[in-house]
Amino acid sequence: MCKMSIRTYALAQFGNIYPFSQIARSEQQHVNALARLFAKYGLAVPANPGLASTPTWSTVADACQTGVAAEIADAALYDELKPSVDNADTQSVRVFANLQAASLNSHLPAFEACN
Repeated sequence: MCKMSIRTYALAQFGNIYPFSQIARSEQQHVNALARLFAKYGLAVPANPGLASTPTWSTVADACQTGVAAEIADAALYDELKPSVDNADTQSVRVFANLQAASLNSHLPAFEACN
């Protein structure tokens, strides 16, 4: 699931709505933080695969439920990625921890509240 695409489609379908509009700025900061890590290690930033199809929702609450699922998946992804990072690389450890905390402590509650 690609959160950037979900957010883009939700904003296109429903307009500038909370929490998608606020989380959009935060998600771009997350992308920038990860891009800096890729640059640090001389890695190419992978293309955003987007979604297999264009989602549509009946209500904002339905879109928010998709956001809930995306944040839970994101947090799980960071749990999977953390062991691959050398703990001596404090910048990478901190970036992963901060992004996971934002998903669980800010974005997830915002999506849950709009259900």
